[in-house]
Amino acid sequence: MRPDEDSSLRAVFAGRRGRLLAALLFTEFGGAVQSIAYSSVLPIASNELSGSALYGATLAAGSFTTILVLAAGPGPFARMAPGRVLLIATLLYLGGAALCVGAPSMAFVLAGTIVRGLSGGLLAGFGMTALGALYQGAVRTRVMGLFALMWLLPSLAGPAVNAVVTVAVGWRAAMAWPAVLIVLGRLLIGRDVELIPWKRDHAERLELGNAIVLLGGLAVATTAPAVQNRVAGTVMLALGVAAAIGAGLRILWSQVDGDRARFRITVTMFWLCLAFFGGGGAVPLAAVNGLGHGIVASSVAVGAGLVAWALTGLRRSGGRALPGLLLVTVALVLEVVPQLPVTGPVPALPILVTAWALAGLGMGLSYAPVSSSVFDGVRTEETPRLGIAIAFAETAGTAVGALLSGGVFSTATSLGTNVRGAVIWSFGLLAAAAAVAVAAHRRGRPQWRD
Repeated sequence: MRPDEDSSLRAVFAGRRGRLLAALLFTEFGGAVQSIAYSSVLPIASNELSGSALYGATLAAGSFTTILVLAAGPGPFARMAPGRVLLIATLLYLGGAALCVGAPSMAFVLAGTIVRGLSGGLLAGFGMTALGALYQGAVRTRVMGLFALMWLLPSLAGPAVNAVVTVAVGWRAAMAWPAVLIVLGRLLIGRDVELIPWKRDHAERLELGNAIVLLGGLAVATTAPAVQNRVAGTVMLALGVAAAIGAGLRILWSQVDGDRARFRITVTMFWLCLAFFGGGGAVPLAAVNGLGHGIVASSVAVGAGLVAWALTGLRRSGGRALPGLLLVTVALVLEVVPQLPVTGPVPALPILVTAWALAGLGMGLSYAPVSSSVFDGVRTEETPRLGIAIAFAETAGTAVGALLSGGVFSTATSLGTNVRGAVIWSFGLLAAAAAVAVAAHRRGRPQWRD
């Protein structure tokens, strides 16, 4: 396949390969619906089940188990054919969803979330491998951009739909109905799963040592804001985040088999997701705590970034990643402005919303080229390893970013910093992370040809 292959939608969706892509996109759409539904009704479930003590653990558990699967490397995937991976992921998902929907207590919701996280890890590596193996060059970049578009409708209509379902039937139904979309999508994938090149190797070992350090660091950092001693809490947060980042980078180095150029690409993805999704956690804090607005303003601000990102999926050409990376960095710096005492003639909230929309645009411009480039010039049999690496970089960066934004805010306020000052600290550190992504990208831009 040539890098200059026709990237029109008609060509992209042609034949069985196009049918498989449509199934993968539909499954992504179902996953977006599920994610928004779950996050929307989890507080309601927690209240009904008297599970506030487990709320934080339940919120983080899915990401932690997804990271564990991906951090184990290609070992779990190499031992099975792609159809078997898909089947196991689907059965795990159904089991986890059943535990959540039928939960008599919050502990069952937590257990279901853990099981669903295992399924998510298997499917994330599976999906990236499929895209890396079946598409090349600009076509692959465009295909990856289409996945962002699958989040547009769920982001716009999902909260309202889930609110109606919850009021009419209850939170259990709101958690349950997206499962129909996900299972249907995976059944559609199964029709053409044999198209995915897959190298089976029972000798592949599991890489769990660094994964345990990574999860341990995340666990320590998660509990740090609750520590009564402010200095101890700050030290715990710093050490936990540092351990998680260090272990994550060691995992990436192992997964790309010491290839420096591809390592820098995965590092770029790690820091980009850390910065953007950490910003996604800081924006509601900025709107509600920093500026004193309510849930409507918070939702509009967060939605602006997601919609801007999703709309980039309509582009015909993949383009270069650097402008998008720079835009994310600048946008995070601009998010500091609304928290300053004087914002000029423009009210603070429009600045906040506009800056986050720019961040979403930057994410859309950079995500697809970065994730696609890790596969440039690679042999087909190596795509599973690299697919798992880029999926891990995204998942781990997202988890650390969400933890960092909330943890810095909580720690800063506990140390006596005013609310706006704490928000400024959060955005400042996230902007620094985005700058690291820019630096990693500039040093690691690949020169391979397909």
